[in-house]
Amino acid sequence: MVARSGGTAVTCATTASLWIDGRPADAAALAATQSNYGHLTTLQLRGGAVQGLQRHIERLQAANLELFGSLLAAERIRAALGSASRAAGATDATLRLSVHALDSAAAERGVNVEVTLLVAVSPPRTPPAPAQRVRSHVHARALAHLKHLATLPLLHARRGARMAGFDDALLVDAAGRVLEGSLWNVGFVDAAGIVWPEGDALRGVTEGLLRQALVVAAIPQQIRPVEIADLRDFRAAFACNSSGLWPLASIDGVHFAGDEVQMTRLRGLLEAVPWEPLAG
Repeated sequence: MVARSGGTAVTCATTASLWIDGRPADAAALAATQSNYGHLTTLQLRGGAVQGLQRHIERLQAANLELFGSLLAAERIRAALGSASRAAGATDATLRLSVHALDSAAAERGVNVEVTLLVAVSPPRTPPAPAQRVRSHVHARALAHLKHLATLPLLHARRGARMAGFDDALLVDAAGRVLEGSLWNVGFVDAAGIVWPEGDALRGVTEGLLRQALVVAAIPQQIRPVEIADLRDFRAAFACNSSGLWPLASIDGVHFAGDEVQMTRLRGLLEAVPWEPLAG
């Protein structure tokens, strides 16, 4: 929970809206975003503050240098997020900041280009209430270290899993090694502590916050290969992204007994992570 100071009114976003520099995104501005060559980050706003804000900023800056060859000032990122949430009149919301080239043709030629920051404001998201049943799907994301815009394979995998009666898809490589969820990271619980699967995957902000908190709390954790054949060795499995943390009931029909003590501990560690105000 986020502490509300000074009796600040809480206003949740109830509809989706698009903003550039605090102004509604018009057709001309949106035309520059019609390419999947770009990057993004998604975060939760509560009381005008964000968990792991600095990590989100650093993610955007590193991706922008790699994809567009230009610097992206932290102040500009904060201003884009803050102006959009204020214009939408929301203190609590989901914010999705995507970065696009103003001149996509120049970007394709390898020229370092300026970018536009498009912020989508939508209702706040929370983790799924029931433990999720997921199935494995063979797919390794291209440029997995980047949170880029080419998400069709991920959404298609999730859609296929849901059509087959599951809740979501878990990505594995051709050798059956666990990588990540469709739009989330995955972790496991065994008798020794927490296990994060080693592999070519996007290391999410929430995963990073949890891993740092585990170090501070002196809770054992390790990063090692996890194969589908290893699933019965774990007591529990969980997923995490910007919306929070939630348990996995099963993977490919392999059910987890659960470890409520460890899951409660993980939730507590995440809830204790400070929320950073967008302003200031």
